Amino acid sequence: MKARAIQLLSNAGLFGPAIIVPVILEKELGASKVVIGLVAGAFAAASFIASYSFGRASDVYGRKKILQAGLVLSGIATAFQMVSIITGGLLFFSAMRVLVGFCSGMFPAALLAYAYDTRGGKMGNFSAYGAAGWGVGNLAVGLFGVVYEQAYFLCTLILFASFAIALKLPFAHETRISVPLFPKTLIKKNASVLAAMLIRHTGANMIWVTYPLFLISIGASPMMVGIIYAVNAFGQFAFMVLMDRFDPALLVAVGLASSAATFFTFELAGSFWEIIPSQILLAAAWSSLYVGSLRYVMDRNKEKATVSGLLSSSMSISGIVGLVVGGVTVTILDFKGTIAVATIMSLAALGIFLVELYRSGEFYRLRLLTRSRT
Repeated sequence: MKARAIQLLSNAGLFGPAIIVPVILEKELGASKVVIGLVAGAFAAASFIASYSFGRASDVYGRKKILQAGLVLSGIATAFQMVSIITGGLLFFSAMRVLVGFCSGMFPAALLAYAYDTRGGKMGNFSAYGAAGWGVGNLAVGLFGVVYEQAYFLCTLILFASFAIALKLPFAHETRISVPLFPKTLIKKNASVLAAMLIRHTGANMIWVTYPLFLISIGASPMMVGIIYAVNAFGQFAFMVLMDRFDPALLVAVGLASSAATFFTFELAGSFWEIIPSQILLAAAWSSLYVGSLRYVMDRNKEKATVSGLLSSSMSISGIVGLVVGGVTVTILDFKGTIAVATIMSLAALGIFLVELYRSGEFYRLRLLTRSRT
């Protein structure tokens, strides 16, 4: 239960503010959409560096210290982000946002590997608590409205609470593994799912970079933006707890296909009320893709923290590319043009994954409704 509490609280504290960062940058600090994309890309770049580096370190040196250090530093970085709002200035705020990105990438791989080992590989239920935390954080931050400093203060307290729980987490019989600094064998072995996640998530991040601004443009208040995000997050919680019963390969394929369908529905929304059904579909798509991808790579490899770090890194790389490019494409193509590009990218990712399944002789797994126990 302690690990699930850490998962919930850390996601609430770190990702709750995501709905207000673009608004602060544009409305309070005068940043353009391109600059918003650059800041988001820098956040993702910092997370990418930390995700791989500390994922590998968790396998090589042990998970306890990595997990605890990542959580306490995330709390400190979030406190500095609060100070950057009070003191003002685009450069200081952006720098602290990048620092939060680095700290947020330090501990998840260690926590995921710990959960996999202690829960017998049942990652759907555990991942659901991360989604619930994200939803709680979005909802709480949205309720603060434009009182941004108090929202960040709450998130700081939440992160320090997760650190306090981590101090009491038992780490008995940790197995340390020798992992190359650049694990090319691991990358090659898991290339299809890493590439599919990279392409799909790049398209998704092209949408998310200005998504709160889009919602406001179709009539949503700051509180409603938080509610809309929370629908997605709590929907993920409901769906993820069901995912452990299905074969991971099937989940990945369904997640990629339904992502394309979800993005297409964004094209049809003319008011913020019409986006809510899409958020539910999005929750199902991401739950299937994320849990499927996580189990797919962790089931196949003993270097569980490293490979989950690689998966997180592919998501972070997509953030670097998608968020920066998204700031440009939304300026050139508008929001709905960007959605069309993201839809095509999800279909391309699905094609890559299916081709690799066929090549490896695992295409039969798409007909399995339940997880293979062999």
